[in-house]
Amino acid sequence: LTAHFIDRNWTLHKRIINFCPISSHKGDDMAASITHCLLDWGLDNVFTITVDNASSNSVTVKEISKQLTNWGTNIMEGQHLHVRCMAHILNLIVQDELKEIGKSVKLVRQAVKYIKQSPARLRKFKECCESQLITCKKSLCLDVPTRWNSTYSMLDIAQHFELAFERYSFYDIGYLNHLRTFGSNSSEDKDETSVEDGTSVDILTSVDWKNVRSMVKFLETFYVLTLKVSGSNYVTSNTHFVEIAELNLILKEMMANEDDNLKEMAESMNEKFKKYWGEPHKMNKMIFISSILDPRNKLDYVPFAIVDMFEKEIGDKLCSEVEKYMTKLFEYYVKKSSKSPLHVPSSPTSSDNSSSIS
Repeated sequence: LTAHFIDRNWTLHKRIINFCPISSHKGDDMAASITHCLLDWGLDNVFTITVDNASSNSVTVKEISKQLTNWGTNIMEGQHLHVRCMAHILNLIVQDELKEIGKSVKLVRQAVKYIKQSPARLRKFKECCESQLITCKKSLCLDVPTRWNSTYSMLDIAQHFELAFERYSFYDIGYLNHLRTFGSNSSEDKDETSVEDGTSVDILTSVDWKNVRSMVKFLETFYVLTLKVSGSNYVTSNTHFVEIAELNLILKEMMANEDDNLKEMAESMNEKFKKYWGEPHKMNKMIFISSILDPRNKLDYVPFAIVDMFEKEIGDKLCSEVEKYMTKLFEYYVKKSSKSPLHVPSSPTSSDNSSSIS
């Protein structure tokens, strides 16, 4: 459980306030664990709670909201308490598309895994790189299959060594057998990975590398976007909606791409995009307000982007709702400030401000 807060000197702090095993992932039980931790730390002001998109987390946030109401610290009745992790949503959107050309991705993964399993193989692979005049200085890296950004890094590096992989196959029959065994077990088309009449069949083909390069090109944009929103030592809330709007434009452009594979992937990803950000009334209004408070945007950018993402009628209505909510939030703080006596905090990191929990 991580807490973020801004002190009186406007310095952003990040603190891990709890790290413990969870015996149950039910929403009620998760809420009880988090509430217990907040009580231990004496924290009762919580502005937002950022969680992934597991269904139980919706229950968790609702229960915590009730507890904050009991404590009398639930700002605006918790209307903006629940924040869905953008990095996790990006992961869900992209992860599904890796399955579309899964065979090529998995073959590269197995090739990298085989070569990295021993120093002798790595030395031979390096010799192959030198003989093919490959100047790339990066080292092969193996991905974590459940983290698409690590898969992107693996593919991005591996594509530079296509000729080295091909050369290596002449020196190590075990490498080919490894890929053939894997291909035979995972391919839907058995003919592509079989050996008939003693004829050797290449496993990592030019078609596979073409698929890999298409995937790298496609994922690069999302990789950069994920890096932008994953920062923990600097504020990202003001760019949250900007990145959503940018992603919307990227998907629109890719759906018009001449490459049929990229077009198909973009269309599929756009459907998932709409699942999370296609219904404006379900979006946390703090996403828009934090963008408005960015002096580079103010009230000029957000209405424009909202109308561009949704139908004009829906966009205009949402803009009006955001302005009203922002006014109510301001009035809430004016009222709260008038009741709170001014005082000087005991330390530079002390804060009466609400904190963000993730």
